[in-house]
Amino acid sequence: MTEPVEVTLRFRDLATLPPCDLATLPPFTVGECMIHTVLFDLDGTLVQHGHTLLPPILKEWGYPRPLAAIDAVVHENIHWIYARVNANGGLWTPAINLEFYERILTALDVYDAQGLRARELVDYFADQPVPPVFDDAPPLLEAMRTHDWRLGIITQRSRAGAEKFLRAHGLTELFQTIVAGDDGHGRKPNAGPFHAALHHLQSAGPHAVFIGDRIDDDCEGALAAGLRTAFLIDRAGIHAETAAGRTDFIHLAELVDLLAHLPEQPHK
Repeated sequence: MTEPVEVTLRFRDLATLPPCDLATLPPFTVGECMIHTVLFDLDGTLVQHGHTLLPPILKEWGYPRPLAAIDAVVHENIHWIYARVNANGGLWTPAINLEFYERILTALDVYDAQGLRARELVDYFADQPVPPVFDDAPPLLEAMRTHDWRLGIITQRSRAGAEKFLRAHGLTELFQTIVAGDDGHGRKPNAGPFHAALHHLQSAGPHAVFIGDRIDDDCEGALAAGLRTAFLIDRAGIHAETAAGRTDFIHLAELVDLLAHLPEQPHK
């Protein structure tokens, strides 16, 4: 587990704001009332993506590739693997993983004529090695739980994988619900997992916001499911230009900036 970092809470000064009229708030404004639920994506938002573990492996094979290139290839293929898993009744099999890594290696121009390297990656990730947690995530989550926010996770990852990640980083007790990709509610951007999380937390869309690192699955999915608003966490700034032209979600450069958009105390 990484060392915790100090977080300065930067909530809005509610005394300077006018009374909240929920009916008059535009859809991209959180507002200062009625919010008590915050839902998070997992990979890329709270913990680093699993494929961040690939660069040293590829370098050892003699094919050094920058993380940005790997990230782009994985994102191009991520919906392919979700479609394959869904077509297989939601089962994430070694055969599907093998085909996925074959596609990744081909796109990265890594020679693998016999498929041995793709199989090695399947075996490596079968044990679900835990990628690092982002330094800003634990202190922010602890601060929010202290202030009695209802916190949940919606992840594309399997329940076993999600729970292993949270245990490894000591985050399990901070969340009141986890909705995983194999729970039977569908996967983001479908509305099912969002509605399931809200149901588990005894909440509803107008009282909830979502934070994720993808515009399509996370922000657009949350908004289509009726959540109050969505936040795009973009630590590397790769979505800054696109986000500048959007008014339907809020762009965050740092996860702690989320607190500046929320009232200090959640609505009861």
